[in-house]
Amino acid sequence: MRVRVSAVYEQAKEILCMQYVYGGKDVFALPGGGVDKDVPFGEAIKSEWKEELGVKVEVGDIILLGEAPAGKRHPQTLHVVFLATAVHGIPKVRIDNTHSIDIAWLPIEDLKNTPLYPDVGRSLYDYFHADNRRSIEFIENCMERGYW
Repeated sequence: MRVRVSAVYEQAKEILCMQYVYGGKDVFALPGGGVDKDVPFGEAIKSEWKEELGVKVEVGDIILLGEAPAGKRHPQTLHVVFLATAVHGIPKVRIDNTHSIDIAWLPIEDLKNTPLYPDVGRSLYDYFHADNRRSIEFIENCMERGYW
C-alpha cells in the first residue's frame, strides 16, 4: 500500500491547493506527496511543501484519513491529511519540482463541488463548518519507550 501525506492550510475561508490541468480540466490537489521508506510523516510533508511551494509549513494533527482502492494506473493508497497550522513564506509553484501549473486558494464554500485530490472536498467542507472540529492526535513516535 502506498501512503500519501498532505496538509490543509486555511486562510480567510480559503484553502491552499496546487492547480493542475488534466484532460483540459482544472484539477486541484492538497500539497503533499508519497512517503518514502523510513521517512516520518511530518518530515515528508515539510519536504514536499519546501520543494514544491518554497515555504516552511508547521504541521498539526490529522484531520482526515482516506483509502483509495487500487486501480489500473494507481496502487491502493492511504491518504493521511494533516492540518497545517502555519506557513512561513509566500507559496509559489517551483516548476522544477512539480507538474503543477500554479497555486490556488479555493473557497471553503466551493469545496463540495471542486475536483480535489484526494477527493475529500465534502469532508473538508464539513470539517471547516463544524462547531467542534475534530482531529486525531498524531503521535510522532508511539514507541519512544521501546519495544517490550
